[in-house]
Amino acid sequence: MILNIILVAVGGSIGAISRYKIDKGISNITKYNMPFGTLGVNLLGLFIIGFSYRIFEHYMVTEELKHFIIVGFLGALTTFSSYALHTFQLFEKGRIKEGLLNIFLNNILGMLVALAGSELGRFL
Repeated sequence: MILNIILVAVGGSIGAISRYKIDKGISNITKYNMPFGTLGVNLLGLFIIGFSYRIFEHYMVTEELKHFIIVGFLGALTTFSSYALHTFQLFEKGRIKEGLLNIFLNNILGMLVALAGSELGRFL
């Protein structure tokens, strides 16, 4: 139990730092006033979780490694709360089209990316 807590904490630290760096990196290179950094980390996390799901299904992976990657790293990397806040802010500013686009990209594209990761993992 203590080992799992430590692994989740370490994975979470790495995921949070990764999220910060990736989010800022994407936000710095995009010209549009849209939350593409949040979208980027969420899509990356969805791809990794789809991929991990298949890998964990076919290979002997310890529960500790699953806790480290899924609960710790991916739990901190992806962020539903930031996605919801950014969407709310777009709607609040009257930017309905951008808000709807953000919902579409995070949900529909997100599911497709998770599926792509899962399919890639199936072949390895």
